[in-house]
Amino acid sequence: MPGGVRIFRYLEESLPRGPRPHLMTRELAEKSGQPAYADPSLMSIARSDSAIRELAEWLAFGSDVRHLEQEALDPVALELTL
Repeated sequence: MPGGVRIFRYLEESLPRGPRPHLMTRELAEKSGQPAYADPSLMSIARSDSAIRELAEWLAFGSDVRHLEQEALDPVALELTL
């Protein structure tokens, strides 16, 4: 999960229009993730203007942190808005 947060932030900083998080929430991680240690290396993302800064903050400083890989979830279709 921390790797996915870093990739998401890289895309936010690189693309002209930032991505929107999909299946990247604390609630999903708490429900389906595996116990893990906090990862303070995510502090810069937690302190940024990232769309996933709240997730990064929990992963960096939270108690009862859990990691969840998106591949472990059943796919969910997106509603496209044009």
